[in-house]
Amino acid sequence: MKIPVTLLVLGTASLAAEPATFNASAATVREMSTDRPDQTEGAFTVPKGMYQFEFGFFNYSRRLDTDHRNETFIWGEVNAKYGLTHDIDIQVIWQPWTEQRYKGNSEDTDNLGFAREGISDLLLRLKWNVVGNDEGPFAMSLLPFIKVPTAKHRIGNDLWEGGLAINTEIDLGGGFSLGNSFFGTIVGDADDTLYFRPAVTAVLGYDITERLSCFLEVFAASQIDTERYWQASLDAGIGFAITENMIFDAGVFWFFRGDEAINPFVGLSVRF
Repeated sequence: MKIPVTLLVLGTASLAAEPATFNASAATVREMSTDRPDQTEGAFTVPKGMYQFEFGFFNYSRRLDTDHRNETFIWGEVNAKYGLTHDIDIQVIWQPWTEQRYKGNSEDTDNLGFAREGISDLLLRLKWNVVGNDEGPFAMSLLPFIKVPTAKHRIGNDLWEGGLAINTEIDLGGGFSLGNSFFGTIVGDADDTLYFRPAVTAVLGYDITERLSCFLEVFAASQIDTERYWQASLDAGIGFAITENMIFDAGVFWFFRGDEAINPFVGLSVRF
């Protein structure tokens, strides 16, 4: 996201449609799959009784559609997961420290800029894999979520928000896969009025080697500020399986429509 905080937490980021291709140590444990680094949510869940932590070490965003310097830094974002059942996991997403910096016009006393910092909102999610968790070319999951307004004032919008994501993945063969997420979210606009925000993603993943994979993604969401408009981005990144239970990732989101911005990031996911 982010870029608004809501956008980041939604998306922020997965090799969602791209499970790592290395072999698991136990035949009964499915291959590790993450909900980062792309904005498409995963179709697969964490195996029962296992923990998975997906860290965003550094996330930087800078607005491109303004002459002024408008930046957001997010440090230490984490998506903590636990496998409740074979096909259901629970997730908590938190951004422990966010910095927002805006440098205005030094000759305009009413527009000098600002600097804000503090904790961000908490996102609670439950993922249910409906089909394809362990076999078959098609997988789908349902992901209801709710945002708890824990952010420092003006870092977030102080509103409860929530929604549902429907996520799919198709194994295209030859190392390629296609993933999609369809979001229906109730969010707040600039006037703190709640409205329905639909969003959709499509991500093409490719296994370069058994350990290295890449993705190319498009994202679009309906936004409301002073008027309704579409926010869209083109995303790309890589994932590298350090071990069967540890994946490094890096990538960038380029928001080319709506609130234009560039958003590079780097992270690491571990499972045990």
